[in-house]
Amino acid sequence: MKKNMDALEDILCSYQGRGHLSVYTDLDSLALFASLVAYGQIKVENYRYDYDNDIREDEEAARIYGVLAPQTRWRVGQRTQIEAIRMNALKQLAFLGSPVYREQVSYEDTGAVLVCGEILPYEIFQLFLDTMGLRKIYIFPYPFWEGWEKPLYFSFEPTGTREIRKVVLSVWMVRRQKKQSLVE
Repeated sequence: MKKNMDALEDILCSYQGRGHLSVYTDLDSLALFASLVAYGQIKVENYRYDYDNDIREDEEAARIYGVLAPQTRWRVGQRTQIEAIRMNALKQLAFLGSPVYREQVSYEDTGAVLVCGEILPYEIFQLFLDTMGLRKIYIFPYPFWEGWEKPLYFSFEPTGTREIRKVVLSVWMVRRQKKQSLVE
């Protein structure tokens, strides 16, 4: 289980810098998420891709990024590393159709969401529980890990959304009761 948790840390919280998060800050959510992955309730797949260092020259990727960025907190033309990572992610997921921004970068025709940056397990639960029609989350971790031949991205897909909803809601109810009893 520890190996799964460490792998989730590398995937979900790989970006270093200001405000760096860790999946270990919420052990309850991490343990639940790792268990759901270990027992096949959430299917995880990884994909290798060719990172394009010259992605800013790709007119289609730049156009899509330029349309989405003003709706998000993304900045255009800053020439930052995250900008190029996001553009590469958009290029990789072009097969899903045109993305729109609805709280997240979404591919509504296929029920997918794109995440570039850090996301905690409880935020993934919230996405699966709160986003109508969501079937898969694609996460692009920091692509330049030592030892990686090529960058990877990952998809997380619940195999039984109804079962996940029941488990997550029951865990959250127990946590809420514990918090209330501590306050009283």
